[in-house]
Amino acid sequence: MSRRLGHIRLVTFDLYETLYTPCEPIEKTYAAPLLRHGIHVDTQSVHAGFSQAMKHMRTHYPNYGFGLMNSRQWWRQVIDMTWKNIGVPSSYLGNDRLLTARESLIDRFNTSEGYKMFDEVPKVLKYLRMRGIKTGVISNMDEAGEKVLCHMGIRSYFDFVLKSTTVGIQKPDPRIFELALSAVGVPAYDALHVGDSKDMDFDPAIKVGMSARIVSRGRDAADLAARYPDQYISSLLDLTKIV
Repeated sequence: MSRRLGHIRLVTFDLYETLYTPCEPIEKTYAAPLLRHGIHVDTQSVHAGFSQAMKHMRTHYPNYGFGLMNSRQWWRQVIDMTWKNIGVPSSYLGNDRLLTARESLIDRFNTSEGYKMFDEVPKVLKYLRMRGIKTGVISNMDEAGEKVLCHMGIRSYFDFVLKSTTVGIQKPDPRIFELALSAVGVPAYDALHVGDSKDMDFDPAIKVGMSARIVSRGRDAADLAARYPDQYISSLLDLTKIV
């Protein structure tokens, strides 16, 4: 059983795979427009093509192209590259119907249409508000992330949403956590960060002096939470037991 952190005045969250997750596998969503237009692909190939495209864009144009392009231009390149990687001819990518489909894909992930919130999220946010604990978001994201929160009806629970594309700093850079603390005037030792990644969430939060937890929802989630209670939780509901 994890010890209770009675001093916490601020809880910050990552977004993706912490507060919400895609409604369906990304590869299925990216394959759908191609299949509708008679271009036959398998989802396994799309998964590999998308992974390659994301790796390329994050390496060459990090933080959604911050300072070089807007995020919509960045996602257009991701989609085009994904489709090229699985063999869609370049001439097809200029087709009006596929261009429209590409924009619709981007729009889908700018709202809650592309994502589903984890069931426990509203209950946990209400609990933290009832306790008088400030909440915020620290995430490597573009403007879409905040739009999704609004569409899900939970943006109002957060005192701030710190987007990497606004400040020009990405996790795991500790400075983005320090900016979040400064935004609400809470010292690191009174704050807890929750995310799904050890490297991107847990380690940098600990480095600046915050408490931290990794939410793990995989098959071994309960085992990890039992073995490492000061590092892992298996649901955000566990926060009600420690804060």
